[in-house]
Amino acid sequence: MSRNCDKPGAAGFTLMEVLVVLACLGMILWMAGQLLFPMRAAAERQRLQVEARQTARSATDYMGFVVRGATDMNDAAKPRNPAALLPYLWRGATTGAGNFPTCPGSDCVQLSYNNVDQGGTRFASDGTDIITLTAAQVTYPVRLDSASAWPSPFDNSAVEYWAFSVACSPANDALNFSTFKDLTKDPDNVNQSIPLLLVDPASGTWLTYRITDYRDGSNTQTCTNKDPGCILVGTNVSCIQVSGDPENASNLNPPGGPRAFPNLPNLVVGSQFRAMRVCNGWLEQKEGLFDPANDANCDPLAAGTVEFPDYVAKAGWSPLLGNVEDFQIAYIFNNGETWNGPGGTLLAAQGCTDGVPSFNNAIGTPNPYDARSVIGLRITVTARSSTPVRGEGKAAFRPPAAEDHDPTTAPSDTYYRYQASVIAMLRNRTSGI
Repeated sequence: MSRNCDKPGAAGFTLMEVLVVLACLGMILWMAGQLLFPMRAAAERQRLQVEARQTARSATDYMGFVVRGATDMNDAAKPRNPAALLPYLWRGATTGAGNFPTCPGSDCVQLSYNNVDQGGTRFASDGTDIITLTAAQVTYPVRLDSASAWPSPFDNSAVEYWAFSVACSPANDALNFSTFKDLTKDPDNVNQSIPLLLVDPASGTWLTYRITDYRDGSNTQTCTNKDPGCILVGTNVSCIQVSGDPENASNLNPPGGPRAFPNLPNLVVGSQFRAMRVCNGWLEQKEGLFDPANDANCDPLAAGTVEFPDYVAKAGWSPLLGNVEDFQIAYIFNNGETWNGPGGTLLAAQGCTDGVPSFNNAIGTPNPYDARSVIGLRITVTARSSTPVRGEGKAAFRPPAAEDHDPTTAPSDTYYRYQASVIAMLRNRTSGI
């Protein structure tokens, strides 16, 4: 008997079948790539667009907040003192009675700028603006207590008694003194104060003032054992004793203003001078007055530099936002005009120099283009994406014009840019100067 055993066939794919499958897979991957890569590129372009938009809007929102917080520290006097906006201050010492010299002029220190020449000054990025403002964040009007008229003496450092009693109910001597120091001290030099304001509440005139010695040993009992030298309107009051120098060869004071106050002044502690600028792609803020001698620290980038560098620390300045390309200020005056805008920059014929408002604090009707005549600011910021657009799909173009700054010599590139503006009114000025 015989049995037929069938030999099983060999399992697997033929070479032709494998090639057909690979061809199909390749076709599927190619079609998926045609969808995926454009979607990925579109998402990256959208991210860069949103990045530039968010930077510009964040910068204008913050600048609007700072401008709205700026104040002249005096609501009663008209014309109001122009401490909110500072284009110039006068540096030097004078003798005898009379007013400080006017600005622009000899010994005037410029604090706000229009279209900076970076290569010539090293103040800020080329073509951008600088603004210096005074903001009252926490204001404690502190009254001077002295048996003699203020200031006496004026030309030398003297001891002053400032009425201050924030922590005297219930009495806490140490807290009262430490609070005063916290509101006034210079973070870079705790033995002296930041620049402070002395304001005559009746006339609106003002001076800058710096405490040079906190006299710690003389302020151990500011509440419980009142200094016999602290007499205000015939009453012994709680006070802080300090040494200060309202005028010396290096101090800055408002031009055209009187050197003496007819009334007891207020020392406004908690107020802050602020300067804003753009330096090599970074919006920066300085807590204090812009100083042309010490703030010439924004070096031009090397020729051919395209991407903004990492932030470089500078004494007194803090970075706010990166990838800010342009920062422009337009001044809104109470006569209805706005300068500096497209095609219009403040001129010498208007009593102005370097495209910033004039500044004469002398009593009388101010120039229509004086700092006291400014009722608001229009801030324009140009921001760009952190990286350029890679590959095809975006034409190269140069940075756009903003206000009276047109960067015609800037090279073209493929960065996304967004320009935003905000109008902010200076507090207490819209009702009239």
